[in-house]
Amino acid sequence: MASLPRHHLLLLLCCFSCLVHSSRSRTLVLPLARDASTLRYVATVYHGPSLDPLELAVDLGGPSLWLDCSAPSSGYSVRRVPCRSIQCLAATSDASGLRRACPSGPSSVCGVRAEGGEAGVLGEGALAVDSVDGSGERSVAAVDRFLISCARAAPGFGASGVATAFGLRRRFFACLSASEGIIVAGDGPFFSHLDADISKSLTYTPLATARSPRASDYLINLTSIKINGKRLPLNSSSPYLIQLSAEIPYTAVASPIYSALAEAFAGAASAMGMASVPAVAPFGVCFDPRSVGATAAGPDVPAIDLVLQSEMVRWRIGGSSSMVRVSDEATCLGVVDGGDRLGSWVVLGGHQLEDVLLEFDFGGSRLGFSPSLSTMQLSCSNFRSNFNSMALSSQ
Repeated sequence: MASLPRHHLLLLLCCFSCLVHSSRSRTLVLPLARDASTLRYVATVYHGPSLDPLELAVDLGGPSLWLDCSAPSSGYSVRRVPCRSIQCLAATSDASGLRRACPSGPSSVCGVRAEGGEAGVLGEGALAVDSVDGSGERSVAAVDRFLISCARAAPGFGASGVATAFGLRRRFFACLSASEGIIVAGDGPFFSHLDADISKSLTYTPLATARSPRASDYLINLTSIKINGKRLPLNSSSPYLIQLSAEIPYTAVASPIYSALAEAFAGAASAMGMASVPAVAPFGVCFDPRSVGATAAGPDVPAIDLVLQSEMVRWRIGGSSSMVRVSDEATCLGVVDGGDRLGSWVVLGGHQLEDVLLEFDFGGSRLGFSPSLSTMQLSCSNFRSNFNSMALSSQ
């Protein structure tokens, strides 16, 4: 897949927010693929009267939907939104992550600025995605007045702020994959299309509220990190938090956390007979693949447990979700040193989120997550194929 133009980067979940609002009786289905050059997860929606395709990239916590509306190549027709309008007020609510920046005058256009610094104007246009109903009938669900922020230099992401603005009663399921991923949203029932083992495997943890560079980021609490059951010696005056991010390919942690994690992982790996080899950037801990055993879930390596709100609730990273094969001579721990700027944060990247079923339950303010589906001999493609087969059987 070719690298995405910057002006085509949009947030998937926001699109679903407004579409679910206008099509409550249907389940919206958006297949995902991973861009080989950027390692971002991309999908295709449709816009305009002729339903022209538009590629967009997933950002799980972006504050709004950004697009270079003025670029001829964008092909997106946008109507500007007045500053003194309900749409402008809703899009710049406290929960949206956007701030209003309107010039004086009764007919001024709604200006917006994201917490990350991007500035633009608010517009609205038509957008459509595939959907399926309970009987398996497929069609296109569309919304005519989808809010989008226009900015020339913006890489373009949108997020939960738009979901809030559209009053979504809200549940999304996301399953990222290197091959066939999917996001679904709507009133469900979702689990009727899932293997029973997957639906019963979800663990739930509260979404955390904390000061973040973006108010719309999805955060969960972290109490400790364990390697093969042994707790890392971490010290911090601030609460530990995990951010979920599909923007970065690999999990990033602050330097002090990385040092402790890398040392403990290397020690546990050595005890398992894994032979170290020189590190391959951007990774800092690598091994000879020939010295690494194999299991049905991937490489036999030390388990990393992220202990969440209690010792009973943990997110396990192991096997194929923890290791990255970079060559015939090296397989590396897929965690990178994020420097001191991350503080007490762990940013879970795309590689560690792949083949994990995620449920974003906004109404319950909680996140559901499955173990790595590979431990059940499954993958996100099973989730995706269930929706496809349901639709085909109705034809």
